[in-house]
Amino acid sequence: MVGAYDADPVFQANPSHLDYLLQKIHNGALAIPDFQRDFTWEPKRTATLLRSMMSRFPAGTFLFWAVGPENQKFGWRAVEGAPSRTTHPQELILDGQQRLTSLYRALNGVGEERFYLKIREFVDLPSESNLEGQLFDQSDVEFENAVFWHPVESKEAKALESRGARIKEHVFAVDEHRDFDDWLDEYAAHYASSMDEKSTKKLLRQFRERYLTPLRSYGFPVVTLPSHTKIEAVATVFETLNNTGKPLGPFELLTARFYPEDVFLRDLWDQAVADHEILEDFSIDAYSVLQAITLRARNSAQRSDVLRKLEASDVQANWEAVVRGFARVLDLLQAECGVVAPKLLPYTMLLVPMAAVWDDIAKVKGPEQVNVLNRLKQFFWCTVFSTNYDQGANSQAGADYAKLKYWLFDSSQDAPEAVSEFSLAESSLRTATTRRKALNAGMLALAVTTGARDFHNGMKLTAERVKADKIDSHHIFPKAFLNGKSDEKGRRFNSELVLNRVLIDPVTNKTIGAKAPSIYFQALRETLGEKELVEILRSHLMDADDEDDPLRKDNYEEFIDRRLDDVIMAIESVTGKGVTREFDE
Repeated sequence: MVGAYDADPVFQANPSHLDYLLQKIHNGALAIPDFQRDFTWEPKRTATLLRSMMSRFPAGTFLFWAVGPENQKFGWRAVEGAPSRTTHPQELILDGQQRLTSLYRALNGVGEERFYLKIREFVDLPSESNLEGQLFDQSDVEFENAVFWHPVESKEAKALESRGARIKEHVFAVDEHRDFDDWLDEYAAHYASSMDEKSTKKLLRQFRERYLTPLRSYGFPVVTLPSHTKIEAVATVFETLNNTGKPLGPFELLTARFYPEDVFLRDLWDQAVADHEILEDFSIDAYSVLQAITLRARNSAQRSDVLRKLEASDVQANWEAVVRGFARVLDLLQAECGVVAPKLLPYTMLLVPMAAVWDDIAKVKGPEQVNVLNRLKQFFWCTVFSTNYDQGANSQAGADYAKLKYWLFDSSQDAPEAVSEFSLAESSLRTATTRRKALNAGMLALAVTTGARDFHNGMKLTAERVKADKIDSHHIFPKAFLNGKSDEKGRRFNSELVLNRVLIDPVTNKTIGAKAPSIYFQALRETLGEKELVEILRSHLMDADDEDDPLRKDNYEEFIDRRLDDVIMAIESVTGKGVTREFDE
């Protein structure tokens, strides 16, 4: 007897190793349908995915659509970073594009970031006291520190460019996983005088089998829809995939745990939102409040410590002070740091240590509070532009709070890392794209602090005006205008540089369209007058008061160079720190 599935299968389900899937992407057999959104994942999400796979945790399923005569007319494109192909793919990715693109880029060393592993986080290397060393159990590895990344154009990435440099730092690049044996030979030879070569190789081969092998052999469940699946069904699948409910999280778990002790977290949170509307305006998560309380009570913001160490009594003692801290910090950032909309908040996690210390700030009276708040703002700006919270944010929050609670009130104490070790290179700012979301948000907020004005009516941008007028980040040189254009060396212009973005109202943005800057700025000049337009541009950190103004000449490279100088001066002003210029390096 033939079953319903055998007669007309709705889909096929098969497990596939990641290495096989990535090879299909490389060969063009697996591609992305044109109706899919672009790759948007931040590098920290890629790092989280790598950590999950190395821990052998479930990482979801993939949904593909077989290509056949029925759907061959659908547009498709290669996975970002993979070679372009002209032949039709065998399958299209319906669900899993972000994960597969992230993994392809990380494991092949393509894209804007390079990912690394800290060997010492996985193994206790051989030494005089422990001749054979030890491979750490999975539960003992602090994966948040063990897996890290750097933008490829950064000084940090360039310092780790050669294998020899990485070996000296006990660092393994994720994209050299296929060359592990060569790396191992060089590593063991380099440390032959301080480690037993045989023991070292044995230990690191164990490291490979336990932690690197999953990056290639990890088995993903793959569901494949047949090519004759109707487009209406595909649309329904998309709608279902993108409207899933919120998963059970630490806040829900602790709500249940504290209930018998008469600490009702849900009621507390509802009251907090009712008392402080700004929490809802910025979509603050109740879990962030618990992290800040754990910081105050247990000196940690790690998820494991929130779940294991936080007590009901800690919540009772600190809830009101921390909730008030979140609201007051957001008020400060809106009023003093240009964070006039949620999209301009670089890191939500950065609020955690700031809110945790606010109750102590409120106790400072008189003129000294001005000095304390100035230090707090310096900490905010230094953290944003050093991008310290891009990875390891929980650990960084704990380390920052440990110093903030002393340094804010006594400048002779050790400052948080972002302040004491501030590092920002001109080259990083020049090449940063909008995928660096925190940096992009920080740049826009920085412009607001310098008095950014509305292109439409010339009024200063406030939280109320940004919200009411739906002002958002848009291009100065429109994407459509730059499309296909190249520099003198034949390199395509990247329209998504953060230096090419400013806050623009929708009326002006619609007027801009795909026009050349020389055209639409001339129209604004005729409407506003030369002096007024120059002042508005200056308020957005764009100096355009001379005939050589690159906006008049549609010169994108010169515009980026000139705006870079203006932005650097503004960054140095708010951070009190110097940006490393190219001629300084």
